[in-house]
Amino acid sequence: MARAVLAYDWRQDYNSELGQTFVSSPDHRFRIGMGQLDPGAWWRITAAREPLGPPQWMAGFSKDTPEEFVTAVTESLHVPLPQTDWTGEAHPALKEGTFDGDAVLDALVAAGWRNLGEPHGVRRVESPDYLARAELRRGANHLDLMGNCALAVYVGSEEAGDPYWQALFTADTPAMVTDAFVGALVDPAPLRRDGEWMDEHLLAHLGYTLTEDGLVPAAPAYTDEDLTRATAQSLSTLLAAADGHLTMGEVLDELEDQPLPSTEAGPGPHTTWGQLPPEQQQLAAMLTLDLVTDSARYSHRLLGLDDDATGLVWEDLTRGRVPAVPFEDLRFTNEDLYAAAGTIAAHMIATTDDPSGILEGFHGEPIASRANEDTTQRFWDEHPDYVTQPAYDEICRRFTAVHDVAADLFAPGMPRPPALVAAAPAYLAGPGHTTASTPAVPLLAAGWNVVEIRSGAVYLSPCGRIRTTALHTAGGTNWSTAYTDRSTGDQLWHFTADERTPAEITTAVHAALAATQATAPADLRYPALSGGLEPLAEGGWFMDTVPGHIVWTAPEGEMASVSRTVSASALAEGANPHWVVCGGDLRPGGQGWYIEMADRVPRPLLTAVATALTSTEPVARLARQIPQEHRMYMDIVQLDRRAAAPTGNRAAAARRRPLDGKAATADGPMPTEASRTQLPAPRRRTP
Repeated sequence: MARAVLAYDWRQDYNSELGQTFVSSPDHRFRIGMGQLDPGAWWRITAAREPLGPPQWMAGFSKDTPEEFVTAVTESLHVPLPQTDWTGEAHPALKEGTFDGDAVLDALVAAGWRNLGEPHGVRRVESPDYLARAELRRGANHLDLMGNCALAVYVGSEEAGDPYWQALFTADTPAMVTDAFVGALVDPAPLRRDGEWMDEHLLAHLGYTLTEDGLVPAAPAYTDEDLTRATAQSLSTLLAAADGHLTMGEVLDELEDQPLPSTEAGPGPHTTWGQLPPEQQQLAAMLTLDLVTDSARYSHRLLGLDDDATGLVWEDLTRGRVPAVPFEDLRFTNEDLYAAAGTIAAHMIATTDDPSGILEGFHGEPIASRANEDTTQRFWDEHPDYVTQPAYDEICRRFTAVHDVAADLFAPGMPRPPALVAAAPAYLAGPGHTTASTPAVPLLAAGWNVVEIRSGAVYLSPCGRIRTTALHTAGGTNWSTAYTDRSTGDQLWHFTADERTPAEITTAVHAALAATQATAPADLRYPALSGGLEPLAEGGWFMDTVPGHIVWTAPEGEMASVSRTVSASALAEGANPHWVVCGGDLRPGGQGWYIEMADRVPRPLLTAVATALTSTEPVARLARQIPQEHRMYMDIVQLDRRAAAPTGNRAAAARRRPLDGKAATADGPMPTEASRTQLPAPRRRTP
């Protein structure tokens, strides 16, 4: 490599004891040493303003630095000057103030290198293949070459520790030298090499491996489908955490000026989300986030993957209270919510500043296409950065590109989960989102007085004998009613519904209570000696007798029951109260509910409970509120436009598009009869 300057009358000396070769310029201001004791600067160039004087600048190259790069630097030092002009003032490589480290790194960035910023005062750039890094240290000592030099280039996997080779330059290195080195470094022309002398990691990066038969193509670390699956997983991870990434306020701000599609067809001005009443905006924002979160389960379809091609990261999420807006007052539809969800999904993708941050969790993830290689699973983090980083860049590119098609998550043909549904039977539909207020409507309409208390309210009948209390909890509202004999102060009967009791059942009881108190108050003083449950028999419920109890059981899976304690022995064993009504899954952690009533409860209330239990009318619900455990036993369809009052019976509803409990889709198959037997009968509160 010294031959480039030897051709210009530079002088060569050899130290046989140390095995070192030195080449000097005619005026002894430039000196090139080969075979230096420090392997990090096997080649060292020094330049002095005076012959044999102290160095003005230095450059060092490790032993494995490609000779073309060292030659480019040494050739830059030859400037054809007259013999009389070989002075420190005349040679351009000895002029002060020509070093510009930022210009060097800017030239690399212009050639496609990535600017990594300037943490701790050290500016760093990285090559497109992640195999080379250049660092600029501002304020470095101008004679510090091997410690913390001003400009350094390291080549090789950063994970391997020591670089494959390096180039070092002190602070006063002139631009003509650094420019020559950068020109050689970014030159795209290939270099001829013997593969047997190349580093195995670099060979692997080039797609080859060295065997006894020579160089052979290496198996790729990952396939295109691996990249697609990883992109789907990153997208799914983001969407599944929608409620954690976006606040309700951010959703409302993003949707404020967006028209509701359901208002665009007719004449007149279009309604925007921002023009809706505040409580409806809040409800819509919550449902929109639900839809975006749920779309994580099938976001892989946007990338052309089959449903079984990627793991689902969806988990049921619990959130705070839902704004209590009666469905008949809603001014938006499921279609409006789908459009809003598409907007929010695209917004989330577009505002993810650094998609690579989503990929941090990939380090422990397997690569699907390498699962059976050598009978051992392969993982992303088993490969060096120069292998995985290009993959991550491509994943980020695909992730960002999905922004343009995010609305397709809610397009026809996709398994769009409806946010608003009609469901039957009511006793499996959950409490509903208006339970905080709806059951009190019949009492208030009948003129009952209300007294606000901590965490609830008390409703008093006009006669003063009946007291209904609502206690609000994090899980819903508990309702209890007691009838007191004013002359004796004794409680004649009581009725209690827990927080998960469907609002329609509690409302029906309160409606019967208010109507009877207004028209036939005496009917509330005396118990039902017989009758009151005729609607159960008419609805196909089964009556059975067990020791000390009579039990009425709902058809189709026995997911609801009414039980009455009748024997003295059962009462002696602590059976209390006398009536228990329950529905749904009452196992620990289940979403079932129960009502307790005293034995002296009047007939109008029994009839109201029985009628509500056997009603075939679908009830309106937020899809998110229907218990997952109950869905396979139910008929669930999308709520009609503008929340029109549901009509028909359960048989008619079954002929419409069902919402499958497991897949939560509007177009999925109906649950099979086999699937309808997976849950046990509810646990009845009998001794």
